[in-house]
Amino acid sequence: MCCLTIYKTKDDKLVITHNRDEQISRQLSASEVRPATINGKIVWMPKDVQSNGTWIATDGQMVAAILNGFKKNHVKKTTYRASRGGIIPAFFGLNGLDDFILNFNPSGYEPFTLILFDGIERLVEYGWDERKKYVTELDQNVAAIYSSCTLYDFSVSSSRAALFSDFILQERNENDIWNLHAAKGKDHNKFLNVDYNDEIGTVALSQIVLRKEPVFYYNSLHGRETRQTIKLA
Repeated sequence: MCCLTIYKTKDDKLVITHNRDEQISRQLSASEVRPATINGKIVWMPKDVQSNGTWIATDGQMVAAILNGFKKNHVKKTTYRASRGGIIPAFFGLNGLDDFILNFNPSGYEPFTLILFDGIERLVEYGWDERKKYVTELDQNVAAIYSSCTLYDFSVSSSRAALFSDFILQERNENDIWNLHAAKGKDHNKFLNVDYNDEIGTVALSQIVLRKEPVFYYNSLHGRETRQTIKLA
C-alpha cells in the first residue's frame, strides 16, 4: 500500500489524504475509525486486526501515516520482527517527534515510508530500507504525493506526480483533494483509487484536515461504505 498526498489550502489547512491499497480481506475488520488511549492521549485510527495496528492516525494535532516500501521495491523476506502496523501506535506511545526519531528502532521491520507531523510546524519523512533510517524535513507549504513502491513502479509514480501537480495548478480545498483520491479508474497512471489485481485494490480512503477545528474523514470501501466524519476538537 498505498497513495498519500499532502496539501496546504489557501485558508491554511494542512490536508493529508491517504488511499489504503491492500488485500480486500484485511479491510473487512477496519470499517471505521475508533479512539484508542495511547500514552495518555486519545488517538483516532482505523485498526487492522491482522497486524493489531494501523496505517494512519491522529490525536487531533500530531499525524502519522505509513506506506509500504521506501524509494524502491525490495525482496520480501519470509519473516520480520513485527508488522509495520505497530509503528504508528509506537509513535504516539513516545513523547513527540524527536523522541521517536531518536529512540524508535526500525531494525527488523520491512521497509516503510512514514509521514509524521508534530502538530505545530514540523513535517517529516521517515524512511527505512532495512539498512539505515532516513529522516527528511518537509515543507508543509509544498504539496507532495507518494505512491507505494511495492505496488507502483517509477513510471506510475511519476505519472501520478504529474497528475497531482497539474491538479493543484488551480486552488483546491480538502473536498477537491478527497474527490481526486476517490475517483476510481483502471489506469494506475491517471487514477489513485484502483484495483491492483483481483485480490488487492484501494480499500479505504482517509483524510485528516488540520486547522482550528481538525477533522478526520474516513471511508471504508468494504464494510461500512459511507464516509465517517470525526471532529477532533
